[in-house]
Amino acid sequence: MSTTVTRSTEKRETVFSAAADVFAQYGFRRTSMNDIAQAAGISRPALYVLFENKEDLFRQLASNRQNEAIGEALAILEQAAPFTERFTQAILAYERIFYEPIAGSPHAEEFMDTTLGLVSDDMLKKHDRLVSYLSDVIDEAAGQGQVSLGRAGMKTKAFVELLMSSIVGQKKAATSVRDFRQRVKNVTSVFLASIASGGVE
Repeated sequence: MSTTVTRSTEKRETVFSAAADVFAQYGFRRTSMNDIAQAAGISRPALYVLFENKEDLFRQLASNRQNEAIGEALAILEQAAPFTERFTQAILAYERIFYEPIAGSPHAEEFMDTTLGLVSDDMLKKHDRLVSYLSDVIDEAAGQGQVSLGRAGMKTKAFVELLMSSIVGQKKAATSVRDFRQRVKNVTSVFLASIASGGVE
């Protein structure tokens, strides 16, 4: 990797970090590119060299966090641990990196709506990657006789998609990060119990 590319990447990471703090403080709508430039310690024109506008910056920030979250989830899924533990901890790790940083902000609901409104093809592909990784672990467990998707009456991918949608629904209902984590554990436990074959390890 060239020095120029490395510096550009480092500058983007600096902006992402600064932008996350500013967005958390003021919310998406009230935050300006000037606010972010000042927080990142760069000029406004320099910020526009990196990002087309505030929407583009927010979208790339979300995508960057999503990529990091998926990497952490995959690392957990590849560990030598019981199926249910790996599966649940992978989802918790994903949400810890992708969602929890905004959960404590008074603008959390606005962020969720903004993220949904600015979702890109790249972010959708990343989501599909996560679903694929989780589906592979379930299929592996099914091959070992630990679970049976026949009991759920749906394909593995559809099962995982329904689980992830159910977790999204808990974000607005949760009263704190701790409550959200417990809700994720509860929802995941109910879903896995529905496909257990004589008990899941």
